[in-house]
Amino acid sequence: MNAAFHADIDSNFGHLQAAEHGSPLLRPPPPVLLHTEPPRIEPHPRGSVRRPALLTALLAAESPCERHRTVRALLQALGFEWLACGTLVREEAGWRPSAFCTSLIDAEWLQHYFAQQHHEVDPRWREALQSSLPCIWSLDQWDDGSAAPGAGTHFARFVADLRATGMQSGALLALPGRRADERWLLSLLSRTPGSAWIGDAVLGQLLTLSLCLHEFYLQHTRWPSSGPTEPGDEVLNPVQRDILLQLAHGASDKQIARELQLSSHAVDYHMRQLRRRFAARNRVQLTQAAQRLARR
Repeated sequence: MNAAFHADIDSNFGHLQAAEHGSPLLRPPPPVLLHTEPPRIEPHPRGSVRRPALLTALLAAESPCERHRTVRALLQALGFEWLACGTLVREEAGWRPSAFCTSLIDAEWLQHYFAQQHHEVDPRWREALQSSLPCIWSLDQWDDGSAAPGAGTHFARFVADLRATGMQSGALLALPGRRADERWLLSLLSRTPGSAWIGDAVLGQLLTLSLCLHEFYLQHTRWPSSGPTEPGDEVLNPVQRDILLQLAHGASDKQIARELQLSSHAVDYHMRQLRRRFAARNRVQLTQAAQRLARR
C-alpha cells in the first residue's frame, strides 16, 4: 500500500477518533444492503492472463452453489467456518458500509450487526483500513476493553454479541474497490479461540483465497449498491431483491428456491408480487426488468 493511499485513509478516518468523545463513528448510516450471490458478467477479453487455480475454479463453476462448495471446502481446510465480504463507500463523515454478501455467513447475524451499528466500535475495521496487511484478531484480546477506548457499553455489547455467535477469531482485509471512494472488505471467521493458529502457512493461503474472491466479485459479477436501483425500488424487500438478482442471472423458479432456501410457494408468491410491481405480463418481461436493474 503506497503512502498516498495511507494518507487517503488517515484523512477520512477522523470520524473514528470522534468516538472517544461520544459522537457516532459513521453517521447517519443508510441501510446496508444484504444480498446473496451477485449475478455473473462476462468481462472484456484481457489476453492470455495466467490465473490462480482457485480463480479458474470460481470462473468454471456452473452455479453459485458449486462456487460456494469450493470456497467453503477451502475455508474449512484453513480452519475457518464463515466468510463475509462487502463494500464500504467514502462519504463526508467517513467510510460507511454499503453492500454485503450473505452467501457464506448467517444473514441474521449481519443484519443484527449493522442494525446495532456494531461497525462503529469494531476495532478490526480501523486496523484493516489503515494497513495493507490482514487484521488478525481474537476475542480474548478485547476482554479488557482497551481495543476501543471510550466506546463503553456499546463495545461490550458488540463483544458479547460476537461471542454468542461462536466466532472466536479470524482475519479482516481491506482491498481496493472499483472506484477511488470505495473499499472492499473480506472477513474470515473461526470458532477456534486465540490467534496463534493463524501462522504464516495459513496466512499465505488466506491471502490467495481473499485476492481470488476479490478479483472474481469485482471483475466478474455485478456487485449491487445500497441505494435504490431506480425510483420506487425502496419498496422491494431483501428477499425480492435477491430473487431479482437470481432472475437476472437466468435462474429458474426451482433454482431460485434452492439457492435462497425458499419454498416453491414462497417463490411463486414473490414472483407474482414482482410482476405486479414492475407491471410485467410474463416471466420474460420480469426478467428484462431484473436485467435492467442489475446493469445499473
